[in-house]
Amino acid sequence: MTQFETGSHYRLIEQAIRILENSAINQINIADHCELQLVTLADQLNISPFYLQRLFTTWAGISPKQFFQSLQKDHARTLLQTGHTTLSASMELGFKSTSKLHQLMLKFEALTPGEIKQLGEGQIFTLGQAASPLGNTFVCLTSKGINSLEFETETLDYEQWRAGIAQLYPKAQLQESNSKAHTTINEIFSSNAREKNSFTLHLRGTPFQLQVWQALLHLPPGSFASYQQIAQHIGKPKASRAVGSAIAKNPIGYLIPCHRVIQATGELGQYRWNSTRKKALHLWEQGLISQHTK
Repeated sequence: MTQFETGSHYRLIEQAIRILENSAINQINIADHCELQLVTLADQLNISPFYLQRLFTTWAGISPKQFFQSLQKDHARTLLQTGHTTLSASMELGFKSTSKLHQLMLKFEALTPGEIKQLGEGQIFTLGQAASPLGNTFVCLTSKGINSLEFETETLDYEQWRAGIAQLYPKAQLQESNSKAHTTINEIFSSNAREKNSFTLHLRGTPFQLQVWQALLHLPPGSFASYQQIAQHIGKPKASRAVGSAIAKNPIGYLIPCHRVIQATGELGQYRWNSTRKKALHLWEQGLISQHTK
């Protein structure tokens, strides 16, 4: 997994997305001029079109056409309807059905009021950081499971993230282990390992937040839902603003897929770990879907 270790592939993908956000390249008709898009974007990244095409394949297993197409608003609008249909079916079948949709076995366990009141007393929290396909990634593990999974951003580095964990659990024993972080992140993001592992999410949140986060687990890769749709599916159709607030406080990136919740207009909207990474996550998942359907 060289691309995990160097981080260079993700940085280039992030640059490519930002260039497309601020230029007219992505307005070129894809069906007729995909090659022109590729050449123009490669030129702005100061790399060859051949290297850029290889980058898409190595990083996520997607073609240049898939890359450009996935960033268009019309594509997101289409997936919104897909997400609505899939979310309805998934929630009718029950929570356990989501494991098949994700190709990940996830268990959801909330901290009890007593555990929250203890502020981590008598508990060991293992913290670390490692590279993932989405850049540098921080993970906090308790004896029960994953308590936090966050991505480094311009405004959040490892020390700041660690301080946040220490503030939430001031009486806990915090120990560092980048090797455990590397193993966990590898198990989550490696397509070979992910189907063989199960993960428990050990979460701290209000009852409403937990309800929203659990609902998100019913959204499979490759689909979107709007804030209004999530509110409807948890039985609180007028709570879309509160749903947005709960999503913004999601402590576990990717596994609780808040990146799959977008605006009803098709705009991807904001993301706790920056909007560019939200687009990158969607692109990376498109590659996973392509690999599983071959």
